[in-house]
Amino acid sequence: MKFHVIDASLTEFYLTNEDILHYNLAVNISVRNSNKITQILYDNIRSKPSCYGNDLGFVSLPSFRQGTKNTTLLYPVFQGQTAIKLQGSHLRDFNKDQRDGSYSIYVHIYFSLQLKHARLASGGRSIKTDIRVKCGLLRLNLLDSSSSSNKSSEIGNLFNTKKCKVYGTEQI
Repeated sequence: MKFHVIDASLTEFYLTNEDILHYNLAVNISVRNSNKITQILYDNIRSKPSCYGNDLGFVSLPSFRQGTKNTTLLYPVFQGQTAIKLQGSHLRDFNKDQRDGSYSIYVHIYFSLQLKHARLASGGRSIKTDIRVKCGLLRLNLLDSSSSSNKSSEIGNLFNTKKCKVYGTEQI
């Protein structure tokens, strides 16, 4: 299984004097099952962004079954406010990025995975495990929300696809 961030946009990202980070991040993630004989069930999917040593809020994504040789797109949107305390190198990095207008953000995905061999009868054995995916480092420019497109396939601004690292597959 392969995960890629294929597009992303950041339309709000600022820190108040009270250390409250306001953010609005939309991400398009492709999930590829390149296996010819194994179906995959993705369940209990949660995703969160993180930046400057702080985790932002989780969002839940719908469970889905993925057939063989198939690609599925996920569209998490992270929007909200989070209290964060930036100190040391994290504060320096944030201030530098704020001056540059380009922010460093990671996206994490957590889910339960069930593999089912396509040739097994419906009562056949399957393998279950928990998986973690880390996508980053995304360097995102802050877009003017009044001029950004509402089309999910065009949310980014010259975004370069980022390959994600999958953890937990060594058990399967």
